[in-house]
Amino acid sequence: MTAKMSEATLPTLSLLEDGKALATLYGYTQEMDVTHIHGTVFPTGAEREISAIMNLYGQEADNFKFEVRTLDGSSLVESTQITDVSAKSADDTVTLNFQIKDLIDANKEYALIIIADVDGRSVRYISRIVWTADEERYYFDEKLDFVRGFSQTTFDKEKAAQQIKTYLESNSSGDNSSYAKVNINSSFNQVTWGDLEIKSHTEPEVLTVDLHEQTGSFLLKYQVTVGGDKDFTCNVEEYFRIRYTKDRIYLLNYERTMNNIFMGDKSEFDSGAIDLKIADTDNIEFTENEGGSAFAFVSQGRLFSYNVTNNKLAYIFGFYDEASDDPRCAHTDNSIRILNIDEAGNVDFSVAGYMNRGIHEGKVGIAVYYYNASTNTVEEQVFIPSNQSEEIIMAYASKIATLGNSSQFYMILGSDLLAVDLEGRTYEPIIDNMLGCEYEMPESGEMIAWQDVTSRDGLKSISVMNFATQAVTSVEPESGEYIILLGYMDEDLVYGLVREEDIHNDQMGNPVYAMYSIRIQDKEGRLLENYKSDGNYTVGTLIKDNQIILSRVKWNESTGFYEETTQDQIMSTLEVEEGSNTLSYVNTDAYKYTAQISLKNSITASSLKVLTPSLTLYEGSREVAVDNSEETDNNIFFVYYKDKVINITVNSADALTDAYTCKGVVMDDSNDYVWYSGNLLTSNQIMSITNNVDKTDYSSENSTEVCLRAMLEFEGINVDVGKMLEEGYTAEEILKQSLPGATILEYDGCDMNAMLYYLNQDIPVMVRLSDGSSMLLIGFNTQNIVLFNPKKGTANVYKNGMNDSYSLFEENGNHFLTYLYK
Repeated sequence: MTAKMSEATLPTLSLLEDGKALATLYGYTQEMDVTHIHGTVFPTGAEREISAIMNLYGQEADNFKFEVRTLDGSSLVESTQITDVSAKSADDTVTLNFQIKDLIDANKEYALIIIADVDGRSVRYISRIVWTADEERYYFDEKLDFVRGFSQTTFDKEKAAQQIKTYLESNSSGDNSSYAKVNINSSFNQVTWGDLEIKSHTEPEVLTVDLHEQTGSFLLKYQVTVGGDKDFTCNVEEYFRIRYTKDRIYLLNYERTMNNIFMGDKSEFDSGAIDLKIADTDNIEFTENEGGSAFAFVSQGRLFSYNVTNNKLAYIFGFYDEASDDPRCAHTDNSIRILNIDEAGNVDFSVAGYMNRGIHEGKVGIAVYYYNASTNTVEEQVFIPSNQSEEIIMAYASKIATLGNSSQFYMILGSDLLAVDLEGRTYEPIIDNMLGCEYEMPESGEMIAWQDVTSRDGLKSISVMNFATQAVTSVEPESGEYIILLGYMDEDLVYGLVREEDIHNDQMGNPVYAMYSIRIQDKEGRLLENYKSDGNYTVGTLIKDNQIILSRVKWNESTGFYEETTQDQIMSTLEVEEGSNTLSYVNTDAYKYTAQISLKNSITASSLKVLTPSLTLYEGSREVAVDNSEETDNNIFFVYYKDKVINITVNSADALTDAYTCKGVVMDDSNDYVWYSGNLLTSNQIMSITNNVDKTDYSSENSTEVCLRAMLEFEGINVDVGKMLEEGYTAEEILKQSLPGATILEYDGCDMNAMLYYLNQDIPVMVRLSDGSSMLLIGFNTQNIVLFNPKKGTANVYKNGMNDSYSLFEENGNHFLTYLYK
């Protein structure tokens, strides 16, 4: 039996600001782990009063209550019934008013869970809140007015020229070739929609993704209708990062994306192409079968397949369609991944994140489906629920989500790689601590190669697993050598070999793994290429199509360092197979660059058949409950940007680099802040350390020992650091053992300016130089970094210019070490 996907049934809820609804909160029908939910944030004022509105959509809701929990989920602060409830039958809404008890700390974020009984189901709505203890509430109203006003003004060029033009930083780096991406560097004309005919736009939904006293990050979501030969609708997202001062508001970043909602209308088919209109091809997943007779693509959360042979388009999956033009269905906190498309046009795919409607409505997880082209049906193979946020589950799915064969699905959850049996509905961990490994997969996704890069011992082998058979082989170097995983060229493994005696530190103190040989081997282990060049070593590779570009160095005996030399390349003798159907950009007069799929055969739009598959019904449950509660040895870091998780890693330096680049946020596995951008004081200095070390001569002592001792004494810890160093403990290990409640953060290669976050909170940062000495960063102002340098005798605490400090630390490799208490 088959049926259409059932409609959305859950009410939505929004917190109210001055009577206006903010971000829509979507209901969870399962218990959620607030430790792994970031979401949006709302500031409550001096009296801790909150109002919310629930859109019922024809449902019955009662028994309202709220909970306040610490962000790490360890403590329930309050659980209270909501008694101030007023219903408006004309609007089909319920308004809730409540006051949080005086049990929370000011300027500390908490999780707010509003719970309601909806037609016999307990439904939860979750947001972060922060009590500012005053009515300014981090100047929330002023910040909201700015972003709403800026967005609205972009539709009026004359008004925009007077009010928002000065906020832009238009320059040559701004790309004005496409409306799909606009930013603060784009031209004024581009920001104000160029020559597009914007016929209408919806009221923006405002998501407060990050909020502090000075700074705030906001994401506005809405739709625009664009005129032309035939009107079309685009999803628009506007991202603002701003800084508030008493004098004015500063626009720190502005980005806007615009993506057409492809509807599969015959007008979108030309003789030899499918017109996707204004869209970013980076956000469109495209896969074709081996012969190019069929392909599948995902655009704006909707999966389509097209059969070139019989001219049939199938709208395979999506929560949003013309028949369900419902805001709950258009919610985009889910992602579709094409796993396989075969010669008959059958498609395997996964859906990760929040389930807007259907049998899993209100749940978070990953579902695997199979589309049968001959019967035009979609059947669920398995659903793996999770109590972590949809953003985290989507990020895990973007790392690895692949089929091994018709009955095995592989995914990362937590830190491990799991194999899920699609027939037996069971799972097992296959590779432990995959997040802590370097891994590569060929384009086919048939296998995975990985190695542990957390220690030099991990560079003694590369493991390769075939997903279809789960057979694991090992690639190992000769004795006295190391092996470096580089990637795949087509289906062939690429790796490098390093002699132990060729490993030397560079001028910045970083070990250089100079590869004397680059090898390529096929999936059977046969050696296809063994590249060597006398006197030259490879230190970096770029694999693109059938070419490997080699960055090379030579050893300079006189300086004792490697120095750059000319690049080289390895060319594959195999021709790169061009796809029969290709996703590309095309320049148009009306819309600048737009996206299209160029087809192998011309088609006749009038004979196009558009199919809407039905879902195959089944008895019982196909859920596989994965136990992800086991703690790992490694800290897991989540990098948030806008309303998405852009990276999950166990490497603190990688997390900080990603967050610093986009000015995002790093959270740890306990939902504690590890780093965020901005909100700095104009100056700060750790006076306790200053007073303790100033004018004391440490020049005859080990500077690393002195710095570690100063950090620990600042925390009230007295240990024999010198003895621990003599016993072989590293600086990281000494801090970890001496500060058991803290997260130790190794920030090798990170930007010095990112360290101001810790200095701003009176947390010292140790920096290690290439000569083996160490200093402490203990303060800053707008022009200087305050350093404690044990090598400077009694003048050991001093100010060093920002630019000079930046250059000094960069030249020495930017080796920073600090910590955070949870």
